[in-house]
Amino acid sequence: MEKKQSNKINAGRILVVGTQAGGKTAIVTKLAARTDSSMEYYEDFGGTIETEYLKVSFDEGNFYSLLLPIGGQEKWAKLRERFGSTAEAIVTILDSCTKQFWMNSLQQATSISGVLPYNNYPVSFIVTKKDLNDAITKEVSSFSESIVEGLARAKHEGVTFYSRGFRISQRSFKLNETGEIPFTQMEQIIVNALEHKYFTGLEPGNARKGDMLLQGFSLVNCRIFSRALTLALSYQAEPGDQMAILGLLNDMRPTMLELDTNWTDLGRKYPKAGSEPLIPVNISTDEIKNVILEKLLANETDINNFEKEINKMSYLTGWRHTGWEHISIFEEDGLNKASNLIRRIMGAISESEQADKFSLFDPIEELF
Repeated sequence: MEKKQSNKINAGRILVVGTQAGGKTAIVTKLAARTDSSMEYYEDFGGTIETEYLKVSFDEGNFYSLLLPIGGQEKWAKLRERFGSTAEAIVTILDSCTKQFWMNSLQQATSISGVLPYNNYPVSFIVTKKDLNDAITKEVSSFSESIVEGLARAKHEGVTFYSRGFRISQRSFKLNETGEIPFTQMEQIIVNALEHKYFTGLEPGNARKGDMLLQGFSLVNCRIFSRALTLALSYQAEPGDQMAILGLLNDMRPTMLELDTNWTDLGRKYPKAGSEPLIPVNISTDEIKNVILEKLLANETDINNFEKEINKMSYLTGWRHTGWEHISIFEEDGLNKASNLIRRIMGAISESEQADKFSLFDPIEELF
């Protein structure tokens, strides 16, 4: 018996990509929650497990889009290709507090450009965490001073932290008497320093416990920011491939030491990453402050430059750039802007031309 198609079904299948903890699942879940009260977003150290379609409704349910956030870890690369071959648009999520990781998000989008089912393919990007970007900008001197104080404590007392395996276990290490600190140790020192300054009532291993003293600066954001800062402060005695390093680092949310791993173990997966980066032990507050402002926090110029890069690539990828937004997903205005961008993408989807080399199944029949 032939299925009767509903006139209310008008869905665009939009793939949402980007590196770890940029806000893919958060933005999709919060948009879906506007019309489905059962949806609620909780931040966790685990991150997105594979993916799921989430429906974002417009016009009292008569018009909607299916958003598909794919986990940012490298292990989901094949999944991005699989769903990219049936998606009708891509939204790339960029974290405005770690702009040096943007190249990884862009690589995720370009890696599936060869399997896209349409010509004139709509591509947009959303820069998240505008509120946190503003907060860190105002607090940048305090951030720098807290890290230098944390480094001084580490030299004097050593460093204590908790692993996040099957059982939460306390770990510790002491700094070697050298002029350099390995990446894995410095990452943990910065996390400890910022947790000491900007959180109270923490419970080891639980991302939902404790109180944030800086709006938007969650335990997960603390770690992603600390990782980016550590990388920006570091150098390599034996230079490695930057993309390999970023891929290695973005396979995790907790610190490397919290996962009971080390650079050598992860380096086996990315042999081009080279030796473990090192950080000078006597780094100053001004150096840290300048790195945060110049290399981590994105501004409008950075966003405009990224847009130019997207447009420049379009003739090779078959993309059609359809706009961007810089938002906070925890503010109503930010969600409104994201929702309006999805509507614009839906309009651009209708103007795409199906590529002859693909034969698409109808995911609407599969899902509903």
